[in-house]
Amino acid sequence: MKLRWFGTTWILIAPLACVMSAGPAIGQEPTRICYGVTGSVAHLPVVVANEAGLFRKYGFDVEVIHIRGGALITMTIMSGSVQFSGAGPESVISARIEGGDVVLLACPADTDTVYLVARPEIRSSADLKGKAAAVTRLGSTTHFYLRTALRHLGLDPEKDMTILQLGAGAEIASAMLGSRVMASALTFHNAFPLMQMGWPILVDLSGAEFPYPPSCVASNRAFVKNNPSVVERFLKAYLEAIRVIKKDSAFTERVFTKWQRETDALAVKKNVEVYARLFKPVPWVPDKGLDLVLKELARRRPVPKEFLDNRDQFRDHGPLEKLVRAGWIDQLYK
Repeated sequence: MKLRWFGTTWILIAPLACVMSAGPAIGQEPTRICYGVTGSVAHLPVVVANEAGLFRKYGFDVEVIHIRGGALITMTIMSGSVQFSGAGPESVISARIEGGDVVLLACPADTDTVYLVARPEIRSSADLKGKAAAVTRLGSTTHFYLRTALRHLGLDPEKDMTILQLGAGAEIASAMLGSRVMASALTFHNAFPLMQMGWPILVDLSGAEFPYPPSCVASNRAFVKNNPSVVERFLKAYLEAIRVIKKDSAFTERVFTKWQRETDALAVKKNVEVYARLFKPVPWVPDKGLDLVLKELARRRPVPKEFLDNRDQFRDHGPLEKLVRAGWIDQLYK
């Protein structure tokens, strides 16, 4: 699997370097497509699919491109730089309301393991006022998590803390260790080392009462409409990868170690266990997750009624429904 780190400049030239080849049939030369990810472990199905050769099985040569922040990933979908991408629903919904051609096809989990972690000297929410927190980028999934957690504590995320954009989760955790920021909303992978050190967890957003689906499969409606076979074969490889994650922990741990460059065997094992439980055999885009995002957006800006009343403005279940109706997913787990 090829991994390349893209900053903003690289994203601008990506259409020249990463475009889909003319569509060959299965068994011929593989189609080359690109998939954008952040460092979130919820992107694991696409990485496992690549390492297990599942995309090639269905006629693809997939290049996994690392992009810092869900908002930037959504931009690459709309620009045509990538054909599919992992994105949180907030950036997709925000873009769609603004007229962007972007749509959610599948969400591997209905929620994520997210914790508002604070430095040891922080004892209460009052201690956070006037301090700094961090996100990957403004408008990203991590930003959504942080705002939600701070509101849970009775804080105003727009006024009570300074929010810094620091890039990947590992960089945020490093900034916390160096006292540059006092608290951040981190997923399990980056929170686990701090939890082992006994740092306080101020808010746990990992429960079912916080239905925010992370790192969903996104594309644009024009691509989905014009390439139904490509979409179906991509989803088959993706769904098979979820089965691998659930059934073959040893292989998944090796993939995780290589992808995340994780040297702590316990951290690898725990991450794979956590996400194997979270991932759904049928990764529907959940109603509650979309409703949560729309409610949060409505706090900060007017949302037109046609978007509030129609979740299918943001998702297309057609390709996934086709596989369910055909019994393909049932057969996969027999």
